Amino acid sequence: MKKIILIVAALLATLFESYAQEKKSKIPGTQNITLSAEKWEFQPGKVDFLEFKGRHTMKIAPASGPIVIKDLIFTDGTIEYDVIPAKTEFASAIYFHRKNEKEQEIVYLRVPKMTDPFANEGIQYCPILDGVNMWDMYPQYQSAAQAKTDEWNHIKLVISSMQMQVFVNNTLRLTIPKLEGRERSGSIAFDGDSYISNIEIKPDQTENLAQTEGADLSRHEANYIRNWSVAQPALLAEGREPTTVSDLPKDDSFVEKIAAERYGLVNLTRRFGGSEKRRIVWLKAIINAKEATQTNLQLGFSDEIWVYLNDQITYTDKNIFRQNMKKYPDGRISVQNGSTKLKLKKGENQLLIGVSNDFYGWGIIARLENLEGIAAIEPYEVKKRVIENIERYLGVYTAEISPTVKLTFIQKDEKLILQTSEQDSTPLDYIGNDLFKMGLGIEWQFKPDLKQVIRRENGFEMKFAKEQ
Repeated sequence: MKKIILIVAALLATLFESYAQEKKSKIPGTQNITLSAEKWEFQPGKVDFLEFKGRHTMKIAPASGPIVIKDLIFTDGTIEYDVIPAKTEFASAIYFHRKNEKEQEIVYLRVPKMTDPFANEGIQYCPILDGVNMWDMYPQYQSAAQAKTDEWNHIKLVISSMQMQVFVNNTLRLTIPKLEGRERSGSIAFDGDSYISNIEIKPDQTENLAQTEGADLSRHEANYIRNWSVAQPALLAEGREPTTVSDLPKDDSFVEKIAAERYGLVNLTRRFGGSEKRRIVWLKAIINAKEATQTNLQLGFSDEIWVYLNDQITYTDKNIFRQNMKKYPDGRISVQNGSTKLKLKKGENQLLIGVSNDFYGWGIIARLENLEGIAAIEPYEVKKRVIENIERYLGVYTAEISPTVKLTFIQKDEKLILQTSEQDSTPLDYIGNDLFKMGLGIEWQFKPDLKQVIRRENGFEMKFAKEQ
């Protein structure tokens, strides 16, 4: 009798499970994606559809590229699937909101780390902008996955307009308060050597996840320098350090503005795209101090940085992942990457920062540790001053202490140019009252009535007399 009861109970359990599966599959709008070749776009020879571990599966080969579901555009809802990644694979990924290879969003298991409960990089979300995987710009969007090896792992993405939650084996692993991609709808694709099965798409089923952007807990902090003037990117030769006058941008280069995103990140990739060759961008801000004071400037940067305060270089550093010159945390951008002391004078202080990049994400975070004595932080504004009677400054000048040292000042496009040779010329920025700035703390004070110009640098002066 006892045996009969156990058999009946087992049959009832099986029937109940079958009913639940049937009910689940009949939820309005749910799409069970067919695992057959006609439903997918892929490179020849990169996908097989076969039986594996008692299931009908899609086997993705190594180096397959994205395997895209045909005729499906996804905006909001739930995506669920089961996956067994190959042990030799680096990442097993799902793409969504996919416009093309350059614009999409991705969630991926880092397979070598996915079983480690203390590996924060086990699973990650990031946008792909202009073809650049932004993994190193969003370290806050990664977590331990605690996935299983050689067993099915159930992955679920719940996407609700601006927010997303990611579950691994029914446990919440990632909460994304703001999706960072440019697209709000697009195709779905898979990538990485793995077996995939049981793909379900549930449009508009968002499990009551909020549609609005979640909180940015850094937003209330005035410490972050969030608004900058920015120059256009320029190529920077390998091995070159921008530490000479000719390397630095002129004041009139800063005609555009750029603002920080969440967590104080100035996302240069979003603005200027990816960098296959080493490029540098210069940013400039003004810090007004009520009195002379000191504060630490905390910095996150990718990949290289040069900091100038009032024309004096104060800091340079590198956060280069592939050359094992990476900063904590493991080459990702973070305000903990570095810091330097700023000695601010009373009044206006010019902060100039150059950031170069040729590897994945490009950005900077700048935060003042202490705000005591700070009156304002603003983007640099170009002050256009007309040079009146510019001809008064033109001509050849000879150093009083060494007659063989000669300088030539010429006019070009309403600017005063210092020419030291046929190849070497430097535009000067007009400050007013016959004073011009060259950069790196070098100034030229003209005295037209005396037919003189005085070169000033770090408290030292050198006089030149105008030739007749």
